[in-house]
Amino acid sequence: MARRVFSLILLVFIGLLSVQLYRLFFQYRGVGSSLSETEEELAALNTENEKLKADMSYFGNAENLAKEAKSKFDYKRPGEKMMIIVPQR
Repeated sequence: MARRVFSLILLVFIGLLSVQLYRLFFQYRGVGSSLSETEEELAALNTENEKLKADMSYFGNAENLAKEAKSKFDYKRPGEKMMIIVPQR
């Protein structure tokens, strides 16, 4: 009789342990996929950061800044004349 009770308790313990291992396994898989998503996001942000650093370096030069302002915003310096060339049809 004592052997049956011990076997039953051992069986319940093994069952509970199996359930916990099952939960931990799926939790581990979820963390792994979350980690890969975070690494992809980090790579994209690093690429964007490098592009922004290059832009900062480019626009840090006053000549480049003036050139971009002229091309995008029709900026002209005092004393300069602006000419708009319309292509022929």
